[in-house]
Parts: sequence; C-alpha cells; structure tokens
Amino acid sequence: MRQRENILEEYLQWCRAVLLPFWLKHGIDTKHGGFFETLHMSANANRESTRRVRVASRQVYSFSHGHHLQWIEAKRQILNGVDWLMDRAWAKDGEPGFLHIVDDNSQPLDHTRDLYDHAFHILGLSWAYRATKDAQILSVAEQAWYFIEDTLAAKNGGWYENLQQTQIRRQNPHMHMFEALLSMFEVTKDTAYLIRADDIAQLLLERFIDQKSGYLFEEFNNNWTAMTPARIEPGHMMEWTWLLHQRAQIPAKTATTSCQINFLQHGENLGRQENGLLIDSCDPNGDISQHSSRLWVQCEWLKALLTSNDQSQNLDQKANDLCERLFTYFINQDHPALWMDAVSKNNQPLSNRVPASIVYHLVSAAAQVEQFLSQPQTLESSCPSL
Repeated sequence: MRQRENILEEYLQWCRAVLLPFWLKHGIDTKHGGFFETLHMSANANRESTRRVRVASRQVYSFSHGHHLQWIEAKRQILNGVDWLMDRAWAKDGEPGFLHIVDDNSQPLDHTRDLYDHAFHILGLSWAYRATKDAQILSVAEQAWYFIEDTLAAKNGGWYENLQQTQIRRQNPHMHMFEALLSMFEVTKDTAYLIRADDIAQLLLERFIDQKSGYLFEEFNNNWTAMTPARIEPGHMMEWTWLLHQRAQIPAKTATTSCQINFLQHGENLGRQENGLLIDSCDPNGDISQHSSRLWVQCEWLKALLTSNDQSQNLDQKANDLCERLFTYFINQDHPALWMDAVSKNNQPLSNRVPASIVYHLVSAAAQVEQFLSQPQTLESSCPSL
C-alpha cells in the first residue's frame, strides 16, 4: 500500500471541506425535521428506516464542533437540530427525558429512556452551547443531566440502563457519560461534573477492567460482576485511551484515579487483523467473534495513537499508516462525502447504507488530527502506559 504524503492533512481537509458541508446540506430532513438515520450509497436519503433520536444529538455535536473550530458556518442548523430535539423528543409522553426512536415523520415509536442516548444528548447539547452561547441550550443539557441523576443513578455505582433497570449493565454508556461530563465541565467549570466523571473512572478501574488481564469487559450483571463469556471491543479500549487523555489535561485535584491503563497496546494485540484494521469484537483469548472492521473503530484508534506518549513504537508512522487505510478501505467511495461502514477480514464491503451516526467519530478524529498537526510537541499524554 503506497502512502501518500501528508495523509493526516488530507483526512483533515476531507472532513472540513467535503464531509461536513455535504451532511449540512443532505443529512437534514427539510420535510419532517431532524436528521436522516442513514443514506443510500447513492447519497439519497433512506426513508425506510426508523430514527434513533440520539443520532440527532450526534449530528448536533458534529456540526457544533466543526462550527467551533471555524471549519463551517452551522449555527442555523445547530439551532434547528436542538429545536427538533425539544419539539419532537423531549417529554413527549408528559414525563421528562428523551424518546428513544421515532419514525420517518418524527412520530414516537419507542418511549424508552435510555442511558446511552442521554449521554449523547448531554454531549451534543453542551457542544451546541459552546458553538452558539445560547444559555437556553445549556439549560436543556442540565435538565437532561438532572433527569439521569434523579432516575437512573444506582447505589452501587454508575447508572441503570433505563427506567426498567434492565439486568444487563454495560460499560459503554458509562464511557460516553464520562465524555459528556467532561464536556459539561469544560463549558460550565462546575467541578460537580468532574467529580461525577471521576466516579466513573474509578468504576472503570474497579469493575470494567478485568483485574487479571487488564482488558476492558463490556457487559455486567446488576452487581457489576462481568458476564461470561466475556466480550471485548478493541474500539472501546481506544475510546477510553483518548478519553483518559482528555481527563488528564484538566488540572484538578478531584481526580480519584490513575490513567495508567495500557488499552492501546491491549486493543492492538487482541484485535489487529492481517489487513491492519481492528476487528469489532473478540473474547479474552483473542478468539474473534466479529471479523468485521467498522470505520468508527479505526477512527477511535487514530485518536488513541495521536494522544499516546509512547514514542518507542513510532506512533507517528502508525497513525499515518492507519489514516491511509481509512482512505483505502472506507472513505474512497464513488461519492466523495460517503464511506463504507464496515469491511470483512478480506476487505470486502459489508454495508449498503451510510449511517449518519458515524459523522460523530469522523469529526472527532479530525479535530484530534488538527490539534496534532498544529501542536505536535505539546500532545504527550500525562497518562503513562503500563
């Protein structure tokens, strides 16, 4: 595979000049409001699918981050997205919280109050406030946060998945709540958010990580006992690597945890295939349960590489190689603004739809690329690897 020069810069420019402008224009439903769940590979909207409400907040995040970095002008689309969330999804049955799923006409289909969903609502709204400075948007983010704390907080740490207190509890929603709380702290400087985020970091150390192997486990019983057979997603270890780096950049005495977790190496050792991509999931022995490689996993791997302080493995070159694979296997499609969501271990396409939810991963990775390219000498993490 021949590597192009300045491949990271090429990826950044693709996100700024191609990806975001396209989705600003074609990812928004001007008929019924909100955002399309998926597009066809032809770039036409897929009106046959239901819509997860959290996708709207992920799009709001993406446009807000791009607007904040002055890549795009998106204030109108951000405000319209927030309006849709409040008009179509908040307390539609008279009770607080966001709906889970609506139909193509933005009518309610599933009233479940979902923890994972609300993590992205809080994240997206906090970024919308950062981009617009609209105090009402921050108020909505705070309402969503109070709802989570009032209704889903569990006495043995973290939160339940929903109001029904479903038996299976997952680390993934907690990881994204950690992300949302860091964002809320950034925009409010209220240390209460940081303290709550550190509670989740402590839960990571005590429960989510297998004490024997150091691997991140995904699913647990209500008492936080890991379910067996254990499932591992290398992409989530990459996300935590980046998130713990973000936490380490905040000088605060409230931190209750060390970030000496070598998820980057664990994820690579367990999940890297012969084609150089990370697989979607495996077990603690490295036996692969899903041979597919999704684009979002590679985006999070790129972020982890760019914020690692382990220079012994030539991480700059690894990041360049990975970015090259993003173009080779995923981004180089017939339409310049679209991508292949997943490929097989033999590099064969595995999807005929383009999920809007992945814009969040692409933009977040591009923002980290821009930071890396502009200040490479300052990005060494204060989180040493074990």
